[in-house]
Amino acid sequence: MAMKRRTVLKAGAALAAATMAPAIVRAETKQWRVAASLPMTGPFATAGQLVAPAFAEFEQQVNDSGGIGGRPIKVEVEDSGYIPRNALANFQRAMAGGDLHFYFGDSTGFMELVGPTLEGDNAVMMGSTSFASSLANPAERPYQFMAGPTYEDQFEILLKDIADKGGKTVAFVYSDTEFGRDPIEHGRKVAADLGIEVVLEEVTKAEGADIENHVTKLAQANPEYTILQGYVTGVWPQLIGGARAFGLQTQFMGTFWGMEKVIADRVTDQAGPFLDGYQGVMPYRYFYDQEDAPFYQQLGAYKKSINPDFPGYVVTWELEGRLNLELWKLCMNRVIEADKPVTPDNLMAELRAIDNWDSGGFFGQPVDVVDHKIGQGRVYRYSADSKLFTPVSDWIQV
Repeated sequence: MAMKRRTVLKAGAALAAATMAPAIVRAETKQWRVAASLPMTGPFATAGQLVAPAFAEFEQQVNDSGGIGGRPIKVEVEDSGYIPRNALANFQRAMAGGDLHFYFGDSTGFMELVGPTLEGDNAVMMGSTSFASSLANPAERPYQFMAGPTYEDQFEILLKDIADKGGKTVAFVYSDTEFGRDPIEHGRKVAADLGIEVVLEEVTKAEGADIENHVTKLAQANPEYTILQGYVTGVWPQLIGGARAFGLQTQFMGTFWGMEKVIADRVTDQAGPFLDGYQGVMPYRYFYDQEDAPFYQQLGAYKKSINPDFPGYVVTWELEGRLNLELWKLCMNRVIEADKPVTPDNLMAELRAIDNWDSGGFFGQPVDVVDHKIGQGRVYRYSADSKLFTPVSDWIQV
């Protein structure tokens, strides 16, 4: 039977890459293993299901190009239901399955739970969906990192933007989760330093929140700005819709997980244009902003090549997962090119050495990794007419 041309090309690329690979790679392993937990079910299932394509496509795209150092990668993804103990069990199974070279966690709760155990033979380079501030601590979390600014950084970016626009009062509304609580204390300090009064701190459920009660408290506090934290889908648009129905004029602002165009568009289509003017911080360019983003252009072309029905837009949540994988690949290549063993310590050393890196357009400025994070982002505003988030600030470094 004749081999297909695609198969021959893939085999040739792999053979050529293997021949050129440093000796340390040829001596180590036959494949690189990547594993992940994603919340494919549970309160944040929408996010998990939209992030998942990043992993399958990364595996296919890397392997079609000859792998890393001439070796293919294998990616394994399991559902966590957004339950930390489930994600921990997934991680333990992945570790028991042989050499593991990268792990992607599903939540702040999991990263907090597993962090102290990452030592010795249990160490592995680990990214995640989380921007938890505790992860930006190389001394205590030597193997965990994030592909963007911490939640504290994101609050700081928003509060600086509020101060620049003359704002004097703000409310913090957040979910009763690690995710929600993370930046609140830091937000208080930054607000005080900027002369902004925090007139309300309101805690809600992550899903099924008592919207009427929370909106009533917002009305009583009457803040100029309200920052929402710790939500992915249902609650944040419900809060905004309830407030607008009540006649509140507060300017709502969100952080990364509350800034997805697909969600804002869906709400607008189903419930009307009340999200018009909503603002928030986003570490990355949106995928439709491709003029200065060659990586986005290449990724879009690849997606179109494997799926002619690709609509042309990649959700920000998938971009975050893909950037984690790209950072791991960058570190892998640098370790291999230096002819060093592929170990968690060597990978993390290369991560910490990233300086003035061109991300291909994910970020608007060159990337420096400091304290296992990338401290930049900008403020965007949603238009219900154009259904686009467009920037209303320059790129802000924190």
